[in-house]
Amino acid sequence: MKTKKRKKTTPYSEEIYQKIPTSHLIVFGIYSIFQKKGKCTFEKLIEQCFRSFPKAFSFSRHPKWPDSLKFDRTLRKLREQGLVVGNPNTLFSLTRFGEGVAKNTAQNLKTGLFKKVIIEKPKRDAEINWIHNLKKSGAFQRFLKKKRGFTITNMELRNLLHCTLETPLRVVKQNLIYSLNLAKEFKEKTLIQFLKLCQQILDKK
Repeated sequence: MKTKKRKKTTPYSEEIYQKIPTSHLIVFGIYSIFQKKGKCTFEKLIEQCFRSFPKAFSFSRHPKWPDSLKFDRTLRKLREQGLVVGNPNTLFSLTRFGEGVAKNTAQNLKTGLFKKVIIEKPKRDAEINWIHNLKKSGAFQRFLKKKRGFTITNMELRNLLHCTLETPLRVVKQNLIYSLNLAKEFKEKTLIQFLKLCQQILDKK
């Protein structure tokens, strides 16, 4: 039986991508992995970016090898800007602000016409409100009363994550990862348990 060969990522035009900030190329790398329905680990992100933009992410003296140090500081900055969530020990995903940058970068790579990206920086208040809304939701309150045998409907889960029935499953999962990472940052232990259970339920869909 023949096994399907994995498609190789074709590098973008060096002339074009060298004019784009490295941080935006990394955001686009995360976006590309999600578009392929993959999980964005640190290793996968390095591979995706290096294959797409080899000159930007290689060692200067060894251009055939990716330089992982080019990711660490930039990823921290992207998190501070509210574009990316996650860390090298878990998975990376984009916030809605990050998705906007990724789509703009995709357009720039396609056309070679550069449009200035204005990054809308989310306020800390927005993150607090997100956590607050999760905790006051009917589903979470039900979980607090009876954790064993807890279940949640598809509609409830989508409402919880600010999604509709028309929202692609990829986006629903992305919002759940964002919520889980945010709960970890705020050290909300019970909320983390609840979201992990929701994640298990969602993974079965």
